[in-house]
Amino acid sequence: MCGLAGIVAPRPIEGLPALVDGFSRALEHRGPDDFGFLSWGGDGFCVDRDPKALAGGSVALVHRRLSIVDLSPRGWQPMIDATGRYALMLNGEIYNYPELRVEQERDGVRFRSTTDTEVLLNLVIREGVAGLRRAVGMFALAFVDRERRRMWLARDPFGIKPLVYATRDGMLAFASEIRPLVELGFARRQVEPSALFHYLRHAITDYGELTTIDGVLQVPPAHSMEVDVETGAVSAPRRYWTPAVEQRTAIGLDAAAEELRALFLDSIKLHLRADVPVAATLSGGIDSSAIVGAIHAVNGDKAPATFSYIADDAALNEERYVDLAAASAGVAPRKIHVQPQQLADELDALILTQEQPFTTTSMWAQSRVFRRVSEDGFKVVMDGQGADELFAGYPVFRAARLASLIRRGRWPQAVRLARSLPDRGVPLLQAAGTLLPGGVRSAARRLAGRPTMPWWLNADWFERHGAVSERPFAGSAAPTDLSAQLYDATVASSLPMLLRYADRNAMAVSIENRVPFLTVPLAQFAFTLPDDLLIAADGTTKRLLRAAMRGLVPDTILRRRDKIGFATPEAKWFNDSSALRGQLAAVASRPLPPCFAPALAARLRDVAEGRAPYGPEIWRCWNALRSAELMRLEFPS
Repeated sequence: MCGLAGIVAPRPIEGLPALVDGFSRALEHRGPDDFGFLSWGGDGFCVDRDPKALAGGSVALVHRRLSIVDLSPRGWQPMIDATGRYALMLNGEIYNYPELRVEQERDGVRFRSTTDTEVLLNLVIREGVAGLRRAVGMFALAFVDRERRRMWLARDPFGIKPLVYATRDGMLAFASEIRPLVELGFARRQVEPSALFHYLRHAITDYGELTTIDGVLQVPPAHSMEVDVETGAVSAPRRYWTPAVEQRTAIGLDAAAEELRALFLDSIKLHLRADVPVAATLSGGIDSSAIVGAIHAVNGDKAPATFSYIADDAALNEERYVDLAAASAGVAPRKIHVQPQQLADELDALILTQEQPFTTTSMWAQSRVFRRVSEDGFKVVMDGQGADELFAGYPVFRAARLASLIRRGRWPQAVRLARSLPDRGVPLLQAAGTLLPGGVRSAARRLAGRPTMPWWLNADWFERHGAVSERPFAGSAAPTDLSAQLYDATVASSLPMLLRYADRNAMAVSIENRVPFLTVPLAQFAFTLPDDLLIAADGTTKRLLRAAMRGLVPDTILRRRDKIGFATPEAKWFNDSSALRGQLAAVASRPLPPCFAPALAARLRDVAEGRAPYGPEIWRCWNALRSAELMRLEFPS
C-alpha cells in the first residue's frame, strides 16, 4: 500500500528534481516508511533516493512505501526486473501473489524478494495488461517497457486504489491524489461543470473519468492506459475486465449459499495475508459482522481487534449489534464516540483530504475510526465495503426488484412484495419512475414538482457549459432489471465514491483499508444470481448473503430488517453546534459562484440562523462551496 506519481514528456523535463521531490512530499502520508525515484532519458533506468540524480530525464516515477508485505529493503520501489528492461511501481496489494509466484517459479522465474510487487511485475511482463484479471487484489500501477518505449497505467477492477492524471505542455503527470497535480501546476484551478452538476443534482461523484477539477481525469476501474514515452501521447482507457451478467437460473438457495460462503472464506484468507497485524471495522451490520466472524473462523478462533463508531443518536445507534458480533467472536470492541464540535474543528482538513466534495458527514466519522486504528498501532484494517452493491443491501434495490416483476408481468409476486414493504409508497414511486421512458420521467418529475434543475442551481450556467443531464446509468440492461442496478451501483454510482472516501481517509493516517467483498470471483458470482436469491419475496434484502453467513454471524444480526448503514446524525449535529452554523453563515456571506441560484445565499443564511431546516441539499452546496475555497478553484463564467 503506497502512493505513486510520475511524469512523461517527449523531452528532458526542466526542473525534474524539484517536481519529483514535490510529488514525494505531497504523498508522504500514503507511504511514510520509504521512498524511491526512477528516471529514464537515455538507454537505462536511473533509480535513486536522491531527486537530484534524476536530472535530465524525460520519464520519472515517484513511489512512497507503506510496508505491509516483505518489510525488508528488497521491497523497495520502483522495481526493475533482472534484465533492466522493465520497471513497475505499485500502490496496493496482490493477495494471491504466493499462488502466482508458484506458477512463475515453475516456469523458471527466479525471485529476489518475497514481495507481491515482484510477482506482479513478472505477471505483466509475461501476460501484459490482460494478466491483471488474474491478480486478486487492489492496485494502481505504472509499468514501463524500455525497449518498446511504452508505459501503462492501470487500476484494479473496482477502483479500490486511485489513479488520476493531467496533461500540460505536452507532458503527462499522474498521481494517487489530485492535490499534487494541482499544487505542482499540472492542472488549472477550475471546477469541472459536468462533475459538479452530478454531485449537486444527483449526489454522485467519481463517475467515469471526470473529477470536479477541470483537466484532472481518473483512470476508470478495470481499465488501463498506454502512454508513448517518445511523444507523450496517451491512448483512450481500455477495459481489461468486464463481468458477465447473465443470470444462472438453475441454482437454489442452499447451493448458492454454500458457494458464496466458500468464496467469501477464501477471500478472507487471502486478505489476511500481511507481515503486520490486521484489524477490522465493526458497525454491527451484516457485512462487517461477517468479516469479523469469518476471520474468527479461519484464523483458529482468533478474532481481530475491532473498531466501531458509536452514534450518539438513538435512531442510528448500533452499539447493541456491535456488542453481539464482538461477543460472538470473543473480542472486546474498541468504540469511537464523536462530537459535533470536533467536526467543526476538523471539517476543513477533511475537505482537503477528500479533495472533491462528498455527500455526507459520515465520512468524518469514518476518518475518526481510521485515526483510532492508526493510534492503536495497526497498519491494516478490513471493512465491508461492496457487499451492499453486490448483494442488494440498499432499500432502493427493492424498487428495482418490484419494477422487474411488473415489467415481466409477474403480478402476484409484485403485489406480495409491495404489500410486504414497510415503506411501500417510496418503492412504488421509484418502481413506477424506472418503468417510464426517460423523457416521460422528466415530464412526470416536473408535474410532481421535482424539476430536473432544482431551485438552488443556476440552470443557465450549467446549460451553457453543457453540464445538464439525467442521472447517468452504467447498467447494460434496462434500469428496471435488478442485476443492471447492482452493476451500475458497483461500477459507477455508489461504490466508486465510497471507495474514494475510504481510500483518502485511511491513507491520510497511513492505514491500508482492505475490502474482502470486492474480488473478481465474488463479483462474478454475484452478477449471475437470480433476483429472488438477492431480495426475498417479503422484501428482505441480502437474502443469499444472510443465508451464507449463518453460523458466522449471530442470528439476531442476520434477522435485522432495518438498514442504518454508516450514518451520522448530521442535522442534529448542525442544529446543536453553533460553530458549524457559524461556518455555514461565513460561507453564505461571501459572493456565490455563478453555478448557484441567487436565492441560495438567503436560504443558507436562514438555515444557519435556524429559520429554515437543514437538509442534504444544504450540505452538498456548502461542501461544494467550501471545497472550492480551500482548493482555490475558480468557476468559469
